[in-house]
Amino acid sequence: MPRGQIYPYLHKNLDPHKKIEQIWQDIQAYTGERFPDDKPEFKALTNLLVVIPPLKFQNKFIKGLYISNGVDCVNQLYPQSKDIFLSAATAMWSSYPWSESADIYLTSFDYPERLNWYKKTYPQNADKIFIPLMDTDFTNELAIRQIPETKKDIDILTVCRLSPEKNLLMLIKALVIFESKYGYIPKTTIITGCSEDAFNNTSKAVIHEMIQITGSLETLKKYVTFIGMIPHDKTLFKYYSRAKCCILTSVFEGKNRMIYESLYCNTPVIVFKDLCKYTRGTNPIMPEKCGLYADFTPESLSDKIKDLLDSYGTFSPSQIFRKQHGRLIAANEMIKRIQYYQENLPNIEKSSLEENSWLNRAMLENYQLSYTDFLYGANLFLQETTINNSNNLLMDFYLDNCKEQS
Repeated sequence: MPRGQIYPYLHKNLDPHKKIEQIWQDIQAYTGERFPDDKPEFKALTNLLVVIPPLKFQNKFIKGLYISNGVDCVNQLYPQSKDIFLSAATAMWSSYPWSESADIYLTSFDYPERLNWYKKTYPQNADKIFIPLMDTDFTNELAIRQIPETKKDIDILTVCRLSPEKNLLMLIKALVIFESKYGYIPKTTIITGCSEDAFNNTSKAVIHEMIQITGSLETLKKYVTFIGMIPHDKTLFKYYSRAKCCILTSVFEGKNRMIYESLYCNTPVIVFKDLCKYTRGTNPIMPEKCGLYADFTPESLSDKIKDLLDSYGTFSPSQIFRKQHGRLIAANEMIKRIQYYQENLPNIEKSSLEENSWLNRAMLENYQLSYTDFLYGANLFLQETTINNSNNLLMDFYLDNCKEQS
């Protein structure tokens, strides 16, 4: 299960009076990875996403590549997998991964000063391959899109847990200010992902603080509509499509899916300027013309909401975002940075993965799929799965397919 400690100041105190090296150390103190000594119910949440499957063709063998938040679990369950795969670990948080056996560490941002600090602090991991990649969960962008002809009847949407670190109180305060300044309340929906069973004391405490800000439960209901657990499919994407803007009130995340999902659904976002500032350096959270940045104050957030609602029709974030993000772009970026493929994958220096004739012929020979069909889930059995402690048909399939590797 995830382990370590998240320091509260990372979520709220934007000026902690600490040296940046100490802040980086505090960030490194937590990871969202899974480990071999986890309980079975936590280990079962280990995800494995295959970027390239192992390939045999024309007397040549090429190792596959996968991304996982539990590389050490995979390698313990399937030690033979090291012979046919390179492994890329993701921490599901802003730390560098803790995995001991991964070949590659995925980081969200390219921040040379922080990477130099990490290599000096953790010299045992200095020889890992570090790849800055915001698409660390390998989002299938073709499965996320705006639902056509959807009425824009939600002004503001946010998708996050009812937890203190999500800073939802900032949004409630901003809505109160908005009403006093502009004379109306934007229609706001919060999707909490929370079932009745998961509505715990922490969630209740957040709601209680919201009530204190608005004055009563009935008044809070005038400001916000709460939605609980909904399917992560077209139902969720319809909410994104209905919204004029999405707001992320966190100031610290790993890779936040809400930003990606919103932009893929062509809905602009508002985030705080300080979001992940300790881990991204000067790297942007999103491309230009995909949304707005607010200062970390309720009044600034209120003003940015007004600005975006007045001009949301001028934003086309999906078209911009898809040019820079997605599975295929992420896969090509990884391959460029991994020397093994630059040295062993035929013609890779002359073509991208989707255009590589050797790769596509090998894919058809081994799996009866083109590379892009594989990548985007034409056969989901071959593409992605969840590792558990008892059985994994996907890894068994690859191991069996590569018995006679050369």
